[in-house]
Amino acid sequence: MLQNTKTNSTELLSRLRREGVSLWEKNGKLRYRAPQGMFKDSDLQALKDHKMDILDLLQAESKPMTVTHDPESRFDPFPLTDVQSAYLLGRHEVFGYGGVACHIYMELNYPELDPKRTEAAWNQLILRHDMLRATIDQNGHQRVLKSVPQLEVTYTDASRWEEQKVEATLDEIREEMGHRIYNSDRWPLFGIGVTKAHNRTVLHFSMDFLIADWASIWLLLSEFEALYAEPGRQLPDLNLSFRDYLLAERSFRETPTYSGDKDYWLRRVDNLPPAPDLPLNRQQDNGTARFWRRFLQLDNHTWDGLKQRAQKLGLTPTIVIMTAYAAVIERWSRKKKFCLNLTVLNRLPLHSQVNDIVGDFTSVNLLAVDWCAGNSFRERAKALNHQLFEDLDHRLFSGVEVLREVARRRGREAALMPIVFTSAIGLVEPTEGNQLKGKIDGHGITQTPQVFIDCQAMDSAAGLRVNWDVREGVFPDQMVDDMFDTFEELLRSLATTDQIWDTGEVVTLPAWQQTERHLINETKAPLPDQLLHHQILAQAAAAPDLPAVFDSEGQVTYGELVQRVAAVAEKLKELGCATQDRVAVVMNKCAHQVAAVLGTLSAGAIYVPIDTMEPELRRSVMLEQASVRFVLTCSTTPVQWPEKRVNPNLPTVFWDDLAP
Repeated sequence: MLQNTKTNSTELLSRLRREGVSLWEKNGKLRYRAPQGMFKDSDLQALKDHKMDILDLLQAESKPMTVTHDPESRFDPFPLTDVQSAYLLGRHEVFGYGGVACHIYMELNYPELDPKRTEAAWNQLILRHDMLRATIDQNGHQRVLKSVPQLEVTYTDASRWEEQKVEATLDEIREEMGHRIYNSDRWPLFGIGVTKAHNRTVLHFSMDFLIADWASIWLLLSEFEALYAEPGRQLPDLNLSFRDYLLAERSFRETPTYSGDKDYWLRRVDNLPPAPDLPLNRQQDNGTARFWRRFLQLDNHTWDGLKQRAQKLGLTPTIVIMTAYAAVIERWSRKKKFCLNLTVLNRLPLHSQVNDIVGDFTSVNLLAVDWCAGNSFRERAKALNHQLFEDLDHRLFSGVEVLREVARRRGREAALMPIVFTSAIGLVEPTEGNQLKGKIDGHGITQTPQVFIDCQAMDSAAGLRVNWDVREGVFPDQMVDDMFDTFEELLRSLATTDQIWDTGEVVTLPAWQQTERHLINETKAPLPDQLLHHQILAQAAAAPDLPAVFDSEGQVTYGELVQRVAAVAEKLKELGCATQDRVAVVMNKCAHQVAAVLGTLSAGAIYVPIDTMEPELRRSVMLEQASVRFVLTCSTTPVQWPEKRVNPNLPTVFWDDLAP
């Protein structure tokens, strides 16, 4: 009952604020101010009934949000975040495009790495960071293990092997570590390997995103390098755990701020656009998930040019790259309004060490993109920037909660938001003294359940790097390559020219498509000396037994097709059809429709295709305006033909009545 009372008070406070009522506490008394005519007697009575609870809520709001360290409960189970729950569910193939862990694999190249020293450094990190000792059960709880065995770093000495054998071994390691699915209730949920090649040593890093986000991974790699360089080094003590943070964050759900954020999103749910409507492969997803990667690198000079142009317009580099991504997605999407699924590295400033601990602080944000709004790239970037910051002001109600509401109102398929954008720009300051010593190359992959494309942007002292990790088999061949090449071209143009920022159509078709369309539309060619349907008749004469048409009823050979064509042509001529007469073909896609068209042409007439789904009035107008003299249809066609005639002067031929 107490919980219900508090909830009612929170909802009351949020509703009154939406209606323009201001409430505050003064000397222990509840004060309010309301627009004239907005405050009802029932509202006043409700305030009296919930006075003490509302005073408590107002006082709690005035205090800074903090987190309390609880070392005594450090190893007790605690709940998952919304995103962790989604990741865990996505492992199951029962969900569309699931069957995969949310996982990262990456490689760092060093001049030299000693395997024992590497192993010692990682075991120090395991003792330091609780979430490196975490396991997660299938009931939705996670816990930190008090102690774990020593982590073994796998080591391969390939320094004396032939280069071909070295590369083959590296490919085997990448395949195995790059698509791992860790058993979440068994430790560890990550793996480290070292391969010594001829002129470098490769650090293999594999981790389940259930226990760490992007910021955590950069933190771990940075601390690994520090501990490797100075084996006896003591890092500062941590007085905060991920468990402490998560429980503090969950307590905010009882605050008016959370209630207000919830109202913000629930009011918008019905108007949020769907995911981008991109062309997909016709084959159903088979549940076997594999991802592949495209990546680009902008050197420092080009990256600085992009940042400087963005700064002059009051835009962040992240917004610019995200808008470029949206521009490319829109070019291939059938709809100009859609949602991008943004991965937000969401560490609330609740403690001075919140950026020093490992955990999955990730949340998601459904960013509504309206490409109809704005006439230039600059204007569209500013519109997205405004929408994003408004969304982030209401981030206590998580994106996963929004997706659940979308699924409840529109169905599970509507909640699939598979086009993702992740920015780690500025996560690690790209200064000479703070950058990672290990060089990250193109060998790496992330995989995420129910994600088709994950665009990841990150910067370093070497410039900007952007990855696209793509689920195999989802899109038609070559499409994503075309999209990525266009994306890279757009980024480089934004970095080097000013004019494109004020251009509306910033994404052009791939060069091969432009060439193909030019050739198709090229009319300067010799004209044939025969009609189009003559080639089909010639093929029928040459190979009558070959299949000509496939439809839902089976297949029709060229010989059978020619017989049907002849029957149509004979019937039309019998009815008085003359050369150049218009004949309407009103049928669904099938072999009969093909025969009707070819029969019309064989009779010397002109066919007029009319969709069977056209309204009756529109169909009649089309027949009249096209001066149609005959109609070819089927009795099974869902069109009403009074007494088998459109009108007395318009004979209607039913395919069913013809006997080829």
